[in-house]
Amino acid sequence: MRTILCAVTLLFAASCSPGPGAYVFRNADRPAYTRTASVADLKAQAPDGVTLVDVRLREDFDANPTMIPGAIRRDPEGIADWVSALPRDKPVVVYCVKGKWVSQKAATYLSEQGFDVRSLDGGIDAWDAQ
Repeated sequence: MRTILCAVTLLFAASCSPGPGAYVFRNADRPAYTRTASVADLKAQAPDGVTLVDVRLREDFDANPTMIPGAIRRDPEGIADWVSALPRDKPVVVYCVKGKWVSQKAATYLSEQGFDVRSLDGGIDAWDAQ
């Protein structure tokens, strides 16, 4: 019985893990994405001129669920699942807490998928400070 239970558990764990070639967001890769937008740039933009995406990690969003007006919330760990739903007819601005590795990693991935994308310099912390 114990052997069967172990086998079932291993099969279940294997089916839940990402398959070969699946995009894994949380890893040691920390790209430095240099195309950024400032808070002033964002405020000067027409509200419908960009697609604004909150890509904070779940624990960061749960700690402060306030969003920039007009933003949509997307889990960066599922970026491969929602990237195709983003409109391609206008620039994308992504933000996380401080504008560091989470938004830069999301921006790098979106850029590789052909999007005109920027990371919000300073993240939502910079937005809240203004």
